[in-house]
Amino acid sequence: MTPNELRAAILGVKRWNRGDERAPNKPLMMAYALAKYIQGHGQMFSYEDEIDRDVHLLLKRFGPSRKAYHPEYPFWRLFNDGIWRLDNAEECIPRSSNTDAKKSELIKHQVTGGFSDEIYKLLQSDTQLAIELLETILSESFPESIVPEITAQLGLEFTFKQVQKRDPNFRREVLNAYNGKCAICGFDARINDDLFAIEAAHIKWKQFNGPCDVNNGLALCSIHHKALDKGAITITPEMRVAVSNSVNGGGIVEQLICDFDSKQIQRPRQIKHLPLEAYFDWHGENVFR
Repeated sequence: MTPNELRAAILGVKRWNRGDERAPNKPLMMAYALAKYIQGHGQMFSYEDEIDRDVHLLLKRFGPSRKAYHPEYPFWRLFNDGIWRLDNAEECIPRSSNTDAKKSELIKHQVTGGFSDEIYKLLQSDTQLAIELLETILSESFPESIVPEITAQLGLEFTFKQVQKRDPNFRREVLNAYNGKCAICGFDARINDDLFAIEAAHIKWKQFNGPCDVNNGLALCSIHHKALDKGAITITPEMRVAVSNSVNGGGIVEQLICDFDSKQIQRPRQIKHLPLEAYFDWHGENVFR
């Protein structure tokens, strides 16, 4: 297998798909394995001792809010993509509804998994390739504001160059539409005429077909942009802030986040630039916690 063939195989991994609904299970599982390889981990991972704890935490922190998280799904299903190896899995009893092994079976039979022998050998000989693949996987599934948090959770300390390119006009048009002010708190700091800490946020993420159009953008300060991307807040179709019940912290958190709950946000100067309700709906369903 060549590096280009491996890139194609990684990009071709079948993901659960229902419209633009987020399902980062496999991307996070692959990112976890790649990050561990970069740090010198062996080929195989114990489901019971590593995956059940570590990938569960990744899904909880960076996936959509769910009543339960299932790291066993991507651990088992990547085998069907032809890039993953499972050991001690032959006697696992599947679920009644599909061919997936039950979590209890993975633990009972001490199942281990990892990238295939051929892929592991290639990654072992080319650490830069592993880094590039990790960047590609994360950049295709998460906005750039979240990627550094994921890599930190994975135990890595480097900054990606971000594979996906942003429309150069998006920031300018969104900030102009909102007169250079955060739509939530009104922050508009400048050094002379140069705005700082004001960003153009996508409501529906680019990674899920969110366009770089003003109608899918909000001018937000750095804090409220991060809060939006993390799902700490969302904006309702009525253009009001909704704060997640999961948010907690001291008095400054109350001032910067919680006190804005139910508050009307600033509207763009022109009606034609109003965000579309469908984008708020997507964010509320797929990101808001």
